[in-house]
Amino acid sequence: MERQLQELGQKIVEHRYDLARKIDVVRAEYGEPAGQLTEQVLEIRGKLFTYFGEALYQDIAEVEKRFIEWGKSNGELAVQYEIPLDMALASTRFYRIVLWDFIRSEISNENFSVQTVLKAASIIDPLLDETVHAFSVAYVENNNRVLGLAREAIEELSVPVVRLTRSVAVLPLVGTIDTHRSKLIMETSLQKCTELQVEHLFIDLSGVPVIDTMVAHNLFKVINSLKLLGVKVTLSGMRPELAQTVVSLGISFEGISISGNLYQELEAMGIAPQPK
Repeated sequence: MERQLQELGQKIVEHRYDLARKIDVVRAEYGEPAGQLTEQVLEIRGKLFTYFGEALYQDIAEVEKRFIEWGKSNGELAVQYEIPLDMALASTRFYRIVLWDFIRSEISNENFSVQTVLKAASIIDPLLDETVHAFSVAYVENNNRVLGLAREAIEELSVPVVRLTRSVAVLPLVGTIDTHRSKLIMETSLQKCTELQVEHLFIDLSGVPVIDTMVAHNLFKVINSLKLLGVKVTLSGMRPELAQTVVSLGISFEGISISGNLYQELEAMGIAPQPK
């Protein structure tokens, strides 16, 4: 049986590229788009079929490491090429179909024993399952990492401290200010004002749709923290509807510098851009 397993494994390795190409034929039979078979894709598929063949006659522990590494590296690659996880995983069944079609063909031609076939199945199927698991884990981990980087970039853009002069800057806020974003505003404004040596920061509320007690509380925390750094803070862009909401809720901005119009305030300071 060992000799037959080695012979079968070597045949799989020998025909690895034929098997790799056969995947697209099978996909078409199942009514799925095959995509473009590039040299890179051919090599990736061929490598996995090579591992399947070698698993039949080499040390299984060593071969298993190759399957896991293949799954990890291609899970990362799928994220890089923005291939949906369900689509990527769906293609794994075609490896199984193509491989067992080939084995059935070889069995009929070479008269391999039933024991050889059962042994091959006990080796190949668990390794393919292990590969799929490694692929899925790597895909999820790398996808989360990419999403995290994108979220960080978006968050950084959502709290832009823009320098106007050597000591004056503006923080234009747009959208809803929830607990998470208020914490981000706190951290970013403190960091940026320190880095830029800002002495006067305008927090413009023109793009904030609503101010409630929570938003006001969070703004007070930001303003008080900046004051501790010696930064003067002025709230600007307080629209009439926002002012009415603030009054109706009984929110007091006593002791806080407020400017209705950012441009007028900057013009009074002599730093507003002049219209052409």
